[in-house]
Amino acid sequence: MDKETTMLDEKLLEQYHELLGNEGVHEMYDTFSDNIAGYLDHLQHLVKKRDEIETRRQAHKVKGACRAVGLRQLASQMERLEREDWHWDDADDLLEQWAIELPLHQHQLRRWLHARGI
Repeated sequence: MDKETTMLDEKLLEQYHELLGNEGVHEMYDTFSDNIAGYLDHLQHLVKKRDEIETRRQAHKVKGACRAVGLRQLASQMERLEREDWHWDDADDLLEQWAIELPLHQHQLRRWLHARGI
């Protein structure tokens, strides 16, 4: 499995494309792009406050947003923050790395969409 395949859930994206067409998939991506920075900012704020319950809730929300647009790997990282045992230093590190990786994953998704004329 190549890196792009692990980043993206292409099967899910193909299903969305069949159901929603180009416009629907494009709207989903635009909604994600418009909201993900705010979701991440809020999550980082909760981690700084050391609010574990709300951190887990927000990680669940971010996970869902990522899954909705086929960003498999990013969703998986949020699932760890949502469900697994971790220390605050681990959460800080995960979010720092996640924020760095987000644009790379969005780029792969845009490439996938562009290749299909979306």
